[in-house]
Amino acid sequence: MATSEPDFAARVDDLVGSAWVLAALASAAGGGDLTEEHGALLGAAGYAERAPGGWRLRPAYRRAADHPEAHTLPRRIAAVLREAADAAEGIGEEDNDDILVAEGMSSGADMAGFLDLLATRVPGFGDLVKQDGLRFLDVGTGIGAVAAAVIGRAAADARATGLDIRPSTLELAADHLSSLGVRDRVDLREQNVAELAETDVYDLAWLPLAAIAPKAAAAALPRLRTALRPGGLLISSTVLRGARQAPAVREAAIRWRMARKNITPWSAVEAVEQLTAAGFCDVQEIETPARTTALVIACAPE
Repeated sequence: MATSEPDFAARVDDLVGSAWVLAALASAAGGGDLTEEHGALLGAAGYAERAPGGWRLRPAYRRAADHPEAHTLPRRIAAVLREAADAAEGIGEEDNDDILVAEGMSSGADMAGFLDLLATRVPGFGDLVKQDGLRFLDVGTGIGAVAAAVIGRAAADARATGLDIRPSTLELAADHLSSLGVRDRVDLREQNVAELAETDVYDLAWLPLAAIAPKAAAAALPRLRTALRPGGLLISSTVLRGARQAPAVREAAIRWRMARKNITPWSAVEAVEQLTAAGFCDVQEIETPARTTALVIACAPE
C-alpha cells in the first residue's frame, strides 16, 4: 500500500516545534535553572534529563554551555530566528549592534581556533604569525575581534588593518579594541576591499566570504594578491562546505540566507577555483573540525 504524503499542517507543526526547541536550547545555554516546562521540552527533544530537584541539560550539552563563548549563543540563535521570521514575511535584512557584537565575538573565538589549527596543518604558519613586524589585513573587520585574535598571538610590533564599509561598525570596533588594550595596534579604515590599492604591504590577510558581496569578492581577489607581500598568505573562510559535506536542506537554507544578505555564496571548492584563477599559488582547503566553517588558504606568488 502506497504511503501518502505527510499532512501539510502536521509537517508545519513539527517545524514549529523544532523552532521552539532551538529557542529553548539557546535559552538553556545562557545559564540559569530550567523550569519544569522548559526542561520537559528539552527532555522530549533529547537535550535534557531529570535530576534531583528538576531538569538539567545532558552532560554533553552542559559542557558546551560552559564554553567561554556560550553566553553569545542565545543572541546568535535569536538573531537567526528573527531573520527567518523576516524572510517568512518578505522583510529585508537589517543589522543591529547586538547582532554585530554577538557575531564578532563568535568570529574572534573561531579565529583563535583557526590559528591553532593552521599552525599544525600549514608548515611555517606559526612562525609567520609570530614574526617581527607582521602586517595583518582583516577584511570585513566588524567589531575587530579577528584582528585582536591575531594581534594577541603576534609579536609586540605587529600591526593590523581592519576594513569595513560601515562607519557605525568601525565605531563598535574602536570601542571593542580599546577595551582589549590593542586599539593603537589596529588601523581601522572605511573601505571596500574591492577598492584596495596597496602593493606588497601585508604578510597575512583574512577574507571571510560571509561578510563580502559577490561582486566585491570577485573584484577583491587580484587586489588582495597584489597587496600581499610575495609569499604572503590569504586565509579565506566560507560557511558552505559543499554538498558532499553538508545535508542538502542545510546547504540550501544557507544559500537562501546568503542571497538575502547579498553575500558571497562560494563553497570551499568554488573558493579554490576562484583563488587559483586570480593568480594565487598553492591554493588548498584546510579541513576543519568546525561543522559550519571551511577554510581555504592561498599564497601570493613569489
